[in-house]
Amino acid sequence: MPELPEVEIVKQSLKKKIKNKKIIKVVVRNRNLRFKLQSDFEKNLTNRTINQISRIAKYLILIFDNHKYCIIHLGMSGTVHLINNNQKIEMTNLSFYQSKILPKKHNHIEIIFSKFKIIYNDPRRFGFFKILNNEHEFKSYFNKLGPEALNDDFNIKYLKKNLKNKKKYKKKNLKNKKKYQKFTFRPKVCFRNWKYLCKRNIILFQNKS
Repeated sequence: MPELPEVEIVKQSLKKKIKNKKIIKVVVRNRNLRFKLQSDFEKNLTNRTINQISRIAKYLILIFDNHKYCIIHLGMSGTVHLINNNQKIEMTNLSFYQSKILPKKHNHIEIIFSKFKIIYNDPRRFGFFKILNNEHEFKSYFNKLGPEALNDDFNIKYLKKNLKNKKKYKKKNLKNKKKYQKFTFRPKVCFRNWKYLCKRNIILFQNKS
């Protein structure tokens, strides 16, 4: 499964390549991903220019010139590959997990630009694409997630508020996605008590400033 660093690499790779580029055509070979692809998916992307590429948690976000959004989740085995027209490239994967080159099977979605195309490959089909029609839908969709660990909103005050007087085992509480987007629990000794986490958080924000 791609973790947060891998998803961030995909975001950065896409941003370098497809920002301000116009989508010429969309080819869907399999609509049955984790959630069935919307019937107007191709129509929503075709002839649209991508104004920005961002990320929230493990979601990749394409923002179009008509202020619509396409969110992409890679699931457990999803990869994004870049194929240039009439050019052989040894490595097509936009990140560093799974296959370095485009596999022959499980290529479900192609997003075609003038000089290259982006292909979504996913053997297990736990990833998905979803169109959000406006900013209200976008905010409502992500309202369920807490702040990211490196955002300014995730600070000592936030931790104290959400961990104080909690009877649940702290690790289980920290996995609550409504309050915290992503934690990696290795080594486990780092999370024996919330006071240690607060100390780490203070150091993080001192270094950040």
